Amino acid sequence: MSETFIDVVLLGDALWTEVDDWVDRWHEGEGDMELHDFLGMTPDEYTLWVEQPSALRLILGARERGQAFQDVMEQEEEFAFAARNLSSDERDTVVGWLRQTGRLQS
Repeated sequence: MSETFIDVVLLGDALWTEVDDWVDRWHEGEGDMELHDFLGMTPDEYTLWVEQPSALRLILGARERGQAFQDVMEQEEEFAFAARNLSSDERDTVVGWLRQTGRLQS
């Protein structure tokens, strides 16, 4: 399998802001797999990103640490690292959504 969006970003060969370009490539027929696989996301990561696009940085931060984003969210110290580029409003939105959907315990 070729490198995914997540792989390329973590290698430093692409910016996280290029995700829409990767989605366009998939729509143009470059990927013969599900979009979440083409991007290198788990189904839960993909759902989070679709519903809360600002969470992409959280997903990447968690992947960089080798952890699931849910685990990172539950660890205050780790959360600060993963959410370093999220505004407080973005962070609150993502945390609220994770709690509302049962992906993060209160």
